Amino acid sequence: MSRKTLITLALVLVPVAVMVLLASTGWLGGQFPNAHFVIAFALGATATVLLAVGLFALSFYSSRSGHDEQIGNEQDSDEA
Repeated sequence: MSRKTLITLALVLVPVAVMVLLASTGWLGGQFPNAHFVIAFALGATATVLLAVGLFALSFYSSRSGHDEQIGNEQDSDEA
């Protein structure tokens, strides 16, 4: 894996792991009733953050690669 990928994964997984650890041990109160909820919450939070990062990366890639301008030019030529 590249260094950027590892840094991104660390920035995503470390806060989720810390939050789940604190909540499951009772530091944040009794929000998590059982282990299944903790696992589901961790997987859901991780998937949500990774999806957001992926969508932002795709939007930046699309903008920089020129695909956005191609669509704009095609729409302008269709209107004429």
